[in-house]
Amino acid sequence: MSWYDGRLDAGLRYAAAAAAVECEDKHELCAPVPFWHVALLIKAREVEDAWRALNSLEANGEGPKSPRMAATWHLIRGELLFAMGRVDDGLADVNAGLRIAERCGDRASLPSGYVVMALGALRRADMRTCQHFVDKLTGEALLGYFGQAAGAWMTAQVAEARSGVESVAGLIVGIVTHPLVLRQLLVSQPAAASWLVRAARKLGADDLANDVVSAVRASSAEQPRFEVIRGSAAHAAGLLESDAGMLLEAANRHPDRWCAASAREDLADLLAKRRSERDGTIRAFESALDTYTAVGATRDASRVVNKLRDFGVRRGANRAVERAGDLPHGLTDTEFAVAELVSQGYTNNEVGRQLFISRHTVAFHLKKVYQKMSVGSRVALAATWKAIR
Repeated sequence: MSWYDGRLDAGLRYAAAAAAVECEDKHELCAPVPFWHVALLIKAREVEDAWRALNSLEANGEGPKSPRMAATWHLIRGELLFAMGRVDDGLADVNAGLRIAERCGDRASLPSGYVVMALGALRRADMRTCQHFVDKLTGEALLGYFGQAAGAWMTAQVAEARSGVESVAGLIVGIVTHPLVLRQLLVSQPAAASWLVRAARKLGADDLANDVVSAVRASSAEQPRFEVIRGSAAHAAGLLESDAGMLLEAANRHPDRWCAASAREDLADLLAKRRSERDGTIRAFESALDTYTAVGATRDASRVVNKLRDFGVRRGANRAVERAGDLPHGLTDTEFAVAELVSQGYTNNEVGRQLFISRHTVAFHLKKVYQKMSVGSRVALAATWKAIR
């Protein structure tokens, strides 16, 4: 209840105290309690402590002993790996946990797993998978699951990526003007505050942006021990006030690697407006790109590659986002994303907007996809893609 009310500090204290109480009768409802503590450590991005706690549970024989516990184990471990930047391993664990939870009817575990899967897919520009999990989140919300803040934010991000920020104006207003939802979101998702400020400014709603910054600053002041909240506050305020110092502080302070890269990209965008800061702009963009690439954020890496081109710096999108491994037909991540969107009926212009590349670049990648998959048209690609997906 403390965490749901935005008090991550009190939530962690209660969770740690609960985990320390030994249940002699081994009640099923007591078994997940230590995992709640790990889950809140992940929210706080205290990942080293979370990893030690999880390993300790395994060493003490408190690992999976039932389908529900197996689901919890995989979901918590997967979310932790995702937060650590080990994205492939994390998503695999979360997906395994979701399959078990869905089979055994453990509805309480589903929403947090759906959020991780949707967020991972969005950052990779895999919009079909992303929409699949957002639809599942919507279904859970209609059934009234407790704690809908992260699901609402995830839904808003996906709709904004597909149709523009105007399409989610009502949802953004709803999140920001609902104190409980906003407080819970700010201690659940470290990227939420900056996204909300950015979206509100695109809408010309400076009052909403100010409300977000005030809320996250208040949360940071109330809970100063959490670097993740302090980093989020500096990032959101830096965006609102166009303050390079705050954005640099956020980039250096944030324990979440993706969020640190996002702050560095926003810093570069701000420096780009100053002609004398060209070298600093390029360094900031390249630093953001390297981190996005390291955490598998294809969509974000593509956007930064495009921005670097405006400064005459060519960092090939393929090299920037290419991932060794198991993509079909030897496709790079960018080619995979293009094929995925084209197979869903998107035009080259629409694909370009999703991936932050020009329609000419989309056409170039689409030609490579045709060659690698031995198809000659969008219709043939859609048919082949359906078979392999």
